[in-house]
Amino acid sequence: MPITADSITGQWTVHRPDSLKLKKHVLHAPPLQDIDIIDIRQAAVEINLKEDINSLFNPENGPRRLPTLLLYDEAGLQLFEKITYLDEYYLTNCEIQVLERSAVEIARVIPSGSMVIELGSGNLRKVILLLQALENAGKSVDYYALDLSRKELERTLAHVPAFKYVRCHGLHGTYDDGREWLKSTANLTRQKCLLNLGSSIGNFERDEAASFLRSLADVLRPTDLMLIGLDACQDPGKVYHAYNDREGVTHQFVLNGLTHANRVLGERVFDEAHWKVIGEYVFDGEGGRHQAFYAPTRTSVVMGTVMRPHERIQVEQSLKYSQREAAHLWKLSGLKEVCRWTNSDNDYGEWFLIYFPQSSVMTALGTFPFGQIRYRVVIHPTFSAEPAGPAKHEPME
Repeated sequence: MPITADSITGQWTVHRPDSLKLKKHVLHAPPLQDIDIIDIRQAAVEINLKEDINSLFNPENGPRRLPTLLLYDEAGLQLFEKITYLDEYYLTNCEIQVLERSAVEIARVIPSGSMVIELGSGNLRKVILLLQALENAGKSVDYYALDLSRKELERTLAHVPAFKYVRCHGLHGTYDDGREWLKSTANLTRQKCLLNLGSSIGNFERDEAASFLRSLADVLRPTDLMLIGLDACQDPGKVYHAYNDREGVTHQFVLNGLTHANRVLGERVFDEAHWKVIGEYVFDGEGGRHQAFYAPTRTSVVMGTVMRPHERIQVEQSLKYSQREAAHLWKLSGLKEVCRWTNSDNDYGEWFLIYFPQSSVMTALGTFPFGQIRYRVVIHPTFSAEPAGPAKHEPME
């Protein structure tokens, strides 16, 4: 479902397949001329990666792994963008569909004057729909796209329309860098909405995901927001083919991680021609997951260790969340669900949730215009929302 920017007019066009029966939108605005990118890196990513490669490849306990971050160098980011256009990779289309249906409602919840920070911004295909809704609502906000690659930030932000109300910036760094940047006095005092789209939270183990979200909540004020995308697909075949496409683009993306590892280590530790990618779906009773592994096609020596063809190194995983497991994640994270938007199928796709830190949900509820949103807000025993007719609220107990 591509979005294209005309090189002459600067118009962004969202193209959707007929099966979704959604209209084409053209965003009439010239592209940004001056791109503001802030370098927030505290340490060289390559140095940290080298340490992670050595520790994960030779663990004291458990299977061999390599850091998932290896997949996201400049070449990897470009390959991943290609993946998001594949028919099998349903996540992006589901996410765009949710934003098409709900961006106006989401924009209403985000107060004017907010900082909107997207963790792992990618090519901005999805968030542009929310930014346009904020612009149409006359919301004066600062959007910050956080990404590992400065070149990708320059490339993607160069094609963002020059909005009247929405100001766009880039943040060059990691998630950890972003969290530390948010701790500055100037940022702590501003209203914030953190975006974690693309179900990227699924790359963490379930307990690690809760820890990650808690670490983000620690830098938020009581009325700050989090908008999180979660993949709830429970169809094993659909999930498997999303990461093992016919064209082999995803396997190429994963194999590029070995090229990146060689560059980080300063020598050709992995001969890419003699390694393959193995993808598998695992049903674990908690929502399922897809996992990706490297495996040598012949006996190989890696950093002094002999690896045989039947052995594997895990590099990536994508966990799926049932409604029950999502609720458990929010509870472990100390967060409360306020609203949820789903795709048309509802039983899989992306969940978009707006959260407040648990200690201040009751106070924060009165701050935003929930009465204008066509959702029924249930205050007890936890916060939830579902599509409804005219705005309807149940009384608080």
